[in-house]
Amino acid sequence: MPVKLAVTVPEFLDLLLDEVKRNREELAKIAGGSSTTAEWYRELVQRKWNRFPERDLESRAVYAVDSSSGTVELAGGGVLVVARSIALGIGGLQKRRLRLEAFYPKDLRDYEDYLRLLREHLEHEVALDALETDPEFILVDGSLYGRMIHVLKEVEIQDREDFMFDYVEAYSDFLSAALRKGAVVVGVSKDSRSTLFKEEVLKEQVLRIAREHGLDTQDILKLWSGLRRRPREIVEEVRRKTSSGVYPAELYKFFEEARSPVPDSKILYHLNLGSGYTMPLLLKLSRVLAGQLDLVLDDGSVDHVERLSRVFQKTRGRIGSRFEDRARDLISRLRNYPPVAMFYVVFESGEDPVRVDVVARDISALSGANGLQGDAGRFMDDKPESLLRVIALLRGMYAGIRGYNVLLLEADRRVKISDSTLETYRGVLMRELGLFFLLSRGERRVHYP
Repeated sequence: MPVKLAVTVPEFLDLLLDEVKRNREELAKIAGGSSTTAEWYRELVQRKWNRFPERDLESRAVYAVDSSSGTVELAGGGVLVVARSIALGIGGLQKRRLRLEAFYPKDLRDYEDYLRLLREHLEHEVALDALETDPEFILVDGSLYGRMIHVLKEVEIQDREDFMFDYVEAYSDFLSAALRKGAVVVGVSKDSRSTLFKEEVLKEQVLRIAREHGLDTQDILKLWSGLRRRPREIVEEVRRKTSSGVYPAELYKFFEEARSPVPDSKILYHLNLGSGYTMPLLLKLSRVLAGQLDLVLDDGSVDHVERLSRVFQKTRGRIGSRFEDRARDLISRLRNYPPVAMFYVVFESGEDPVRVDVVARDISALSGANGLQGDAGRFMDDKPESLLRVIALLRGMYAGIRGYNVLLLEADRRVKISDSTLETYRGVLMRELGLFFLLSRGERRVHYP
């Protein structure tokens, strides 16, 4: 008599299949992408696509910077946070930073934001340490421009409400020191959700259509700049003007496409243009959000202290008369953030794009010579020497689909805090403090199942 073997079916599989049937179209669009959308962009993007220059660059004066953090959740609601960062040079040279904190988180989202910002803050500090050795390049895991546009707000953690002041000060010091010493700072983002490149490509077409039809380009630019904050309202206004014949019909489709959340990386991946890089986009910070308030940085006659005092009320109460000086210093630092050249690189045909941000002396000089204003940016017709050197450097550090940058990957491996490391830290802290840490119930389930 044959033996019947029970077939193990994963839990909830029937419900998963029901969801696939119900959301098939949306799932396919997000997971697989739309070849139709990619083809729509093909001609527009090809004009901005460059083949790699024929040059090599070998430099041993390079540091890769990364960070990690680990938390121990305690009974009673407190947490211990260990965050650390590393600047790793070729040949094993390294600089290190570590921060140990203990507090009671009030809001989960605010707490998670703080941990992310704390890791970045430690990266800026360790990068400053690395600059003491006069490197040619410092590679940072993530977007340089993205770190400039963080929302300014109080951290809802006791005695850390003014953390964003410390964050901006350290980041500003790092970038200023790099420019002063002639080092090139490179942000490498292996997973980017940015739409800046797509928006600039579309904006060029919108302005071309406006000129061809005799429209006021300043009015069109005003509408375009409102897309990020009032997308539905702006697109509806363009639709009405298109329907009434004020605007040509083709203008509407560009505004509608700009509102789409499809990121640059998805479009470039499905276009499959081969190896190469996009024309760099020059970005300069001109405004930043402080809470719900929009601070326009281009107008040097406004110091924004009163607005910041509304956002940082607890900070003002805690540091008193020093608040105004710190607030003015913060605004000055934001206004003096250097321009960033941003582009995408595809190292190998069929690979997903890597976003690259660059801060360098010759990029800053190019920005000043062309009077760049506004955070919308513009494409750079010129290719500064620093960009060509960065491309050559990154190509030399590429090690296939699983190794987008060998030095950054090694820095990530060395700085990552494993569960066993965190357990060791916890034991050391109990011994040094002479205390026993009772873990939260959730932590106890993990450690003592």
